[in-house]
Amino acid sequence: MNDAILQNEKRINVYNSTDSSLLNQQSIITYVTDSSTSNKASINQTKTRENTSITQSSTEQFYDTYPQFFPDFNNIVVPKKLKRHLGRNIPINLLKRIDPNKEVAVEKCLIIASNLTSTLFSEEKWKSLSSKILNEQVKKGNDNTFIYNYVLDVLKYSTNTTAPVIETKKNSNGVDIYQEGICSKQFKFNNSFSNTGISNYFIKNQDCIIKRRKYIYKKLSIATSNKIGNNLLNLYGSIELPTLKEINKEAKRLIKLNYVTKKGKLLTFLNHRNKEYYSDFENRSFVEENIKTFEYLTNSGFMIPIVGNDKSGGRVFDSFNLMPSWIRKLVKIDGEGIVEIDFCALHPNIAMAIYGGFKKFITHKQIAEESGINIANVKIENLSFFNKKVPQMKKSTLYEYYLNNEPDMVKNIEADKYNSKDSHKATSKKLFKKEVDIMTKCIIELNAKGIYVGYVFDALFCKKSDAKIIAEIMNKIVLENGVFTTAKHEIN
Repeated sequence: MNDAILQNEKRINVYNSTDSSLLNQQSIITYVTDSSTSNKASINQTKTRENTSITQSSTEQFYDTYPQFFPDFNNIVVPKKLKRHLGRNIPINLLKRIDPNKEVAVEKCLIIASNLTSTLFSEEKWKSLSSKILNEQVKKGNDNTFIYNYVLDVLKYSTNTTAPVIETKKNSNGVDIYQEGICSKQFKFNNSFSNTGISNYFIKNQDCIIKRRKYIYKKLSIATSNKIGNNLLNLYGSIELPTLKEINKEAKRLIKLNYVTKKGKLLTFLNHRNKEYYSDFENRSFVEENIKTFEYLTNSGFMIPIVGNDKSGGRVFDSFNLMPSWIRKLVKIDGEGIVEIDFCALHPNIAMAIYGGFKKFITHKQIAEESGINIANVKIENLSFFNKKVPQMKKSTLYEYYLNNEPDMVKNIEADKYNSKDSHKATSKKLFKKEVDIMTKCIIELNAKGIYVGYVFDALFCKKSDAKIIAEIMNKIVLENGVFTTAKHEIN
């Protein structure tokens, strides 16, 4: 048993106050249906040999390297009381459209609903679900009937006394938001099911289990053939997780310092209160919710890295870049504390490179000083500025700064947003792709030296003793790719 698993068991033993439904989980593997947005899924136990190169060359190697991935293909996680709701409150004629066997019909509803479980731990409650993958999840054998539509009908069923399980996101005209080939329909749990907690369900239908098994093998194969994903799989065996006691101790320390997250939210203890106790609860990040997210992402092991699609530029998502950053900083690698190394204002500098900007080595501090905007607001706004529609960009506090200092760049970005088939997403798509290209090249060079690192999109985390060489390589690679910025890190 490797150190990561031992550490996980020690942590679980001290969780006196943790929800028992989380502690009893064996393996959490839920479908990811849109890899640009559905990221907090496919949780499973990952066990790798130190410095082992993972390839797709043999199934035997998969079994040798990942023996704990495969026992629980039939396990999904759904809101508590959902199964009882489906069995008691849904008309039998609606369930029989899915399958003549009521229990099988209910299972297929649970499978589709499990796609949204990750949103219970996310600030973003809406999630895109691909109709193609939904169909693959619940179709019967090779039958081409689109059963998933009947499942969605059941999950959206409501009466004056029965709340729907899920809701569909609609535009201002009350029509489902959807663009074929561009934007999948978006769903979220109704409030009646979003605050009930979670529970495990073990699927019994063999046809559904076979489909899940194929899905997991496919995702594992994709992860091992991706340079970032393969790097992460090699890293996981060296990672040690913090205990709940350590997390709470750090939370108390940060709160005394009035710690604010990267999204500008004040870290706060709920202390058994409702969030509404705080009039500004939307501007707060609650410790208890952060811990639930951490548990969801790690209690049963680590995620199979999920490789995003073209819309996300091929970003890779795993347990560590999805967990709260203040908790991630408590992680250790080979028993050593970690440091996170990131690029200064990477996306603004990538935008300069792609869209004809004049400035080089631009920083958030520089923008703040030249614009008079608070640096905290500059950092937050730069996270979303290039992803906005043009009218939204013009309302941004940063718009006047970029327009006055980089008029050609702004003009080119606006033209790209107006003329691209991807609409306003065209810009962020290009920025993400360039970011992933740079980070992939950094990781390839580091892996060649036997160094495996954590990946946080535009940053890497590593043990402190490796920080210097990693920063040097990152600085070399980013300049070779025509982006003028520098890697920085702080060692506590």
